[in-house]
Amino acid sequence: MKAIQTLVASKYSVWFVLALPAWEYVHELFYPSRHYPEIMQFSGELSIQMLVFTLCITPLTLILRYFEWGKTIARWLLRNRRYIGVAGFAYAVIHTILYVRQTFDLELIWLEALDWPLGTGWICLIILLPIALTSNKTSINMMGKSWKVMQRFSYLAIIAGFAHWLLLDFFIDNAMMWIIPLVIAKLVHLGFRLYSRFKSSAPKAQVS
Repeated sequence: MKAIQTLVASKYSVWFVLALPAWEYVHELFYPSRHYPEIMQFSGELSIQMLVFTLCITPLTLILRYFEWGKTIARWLLRNRRYIGVAGFAYAVIHTILYVRQTFDLELIWLEALDWPLGTGWICLIILLPIALTSNKTSINMMGKSWKVMQRFSYLAIIAGFAHWLLLDFFIDNAMMWIIPLVIAKLVHLGFRLYSRFKSSAPKAQVS
């Protein structure tokens, strides 16, 4: 039982699970067998879903900590949050490589990047690039508080990612299924922060 718990807690196990869907897309890159719009939709959605889940982890852990059984889950989520975020970026890169392979025309890629539907996708990728590259202990320690400031740009990235999704997908239900939980999660986070500030600024009762 202890060995199983150690395996689940291992970061290598997390990496393995996060990398599992990549095998399908890497195979598709070299041996195309699926309809191009389908593979692009699935790879893009997977990237956005991982990024959204990463941004929802903090509000989720604030709730889980109120339950004894939830404290362990909260610690696990916080410990592996960076890995999930980097995986989301990695699938965005795979998504982009599949697009470049299919288009295979630098001039067309450039022209399409100037239009909003595909341009928002490139904006999302460019914003995420420095965040992903510095998501390691060495960079975080070197950058200090600056890394936290840069991390906030991930919200701009996810907005651009959703814009890319909505502008290319005629059926917005799939996107809304992830936009709504993200908005709720951030409202919960804001509620906790406001409550914490109110509690800390409230005058303490004097003991007579």
